[in-house]
Amino acid sequence: MRSLHYIGMLAASAVVCVAAASTAAADFPKGTFTRKGPDAATWSVRLDGKDQFKVTRDGKEGVAGTYKVVKDTIEFTDESGPFAEKGAVKTGTYQWRLADQKLTLTKVKDEAKGRSAILASGDWEMKE
Repeated sequence: MRSLHYIGMLAASAVVCVAAASTAAADFPKGTFTRKGPDAATWSVRLDGKDQFKVTRDGKEGVAGTYKVVKDTIEFTDESGPFAEKGAVKTGTYQWRLADQKLTLTKVKDEAKGRSAILASGDWEMKE
């Protein structure tokens, strides 16, 4: 009888963990975020709310690809564009936080210095 109680508690805990994970991913914002980069250019990140992103620099496409949100992390995988990373460094993982219409990305794991220099160098302001 005691083991049934523990199994029930374990199952309930698993449901809570899955619900928390899907809530955080569901809370991830979609839209366009902009900021001035360390190079003084205007950078923009468009997140479609499904799994596609596009980054532009002064209005010109830099990179497009896919993203995946799990809890408070986002994984970007470059697919195309002149700034797209290739091979083992085409994917980078960041922790995300949204507060006051500003998206903050903090590098978790990313070997691509250019991508991390832009994404994690300041807050991104939500435009739409």
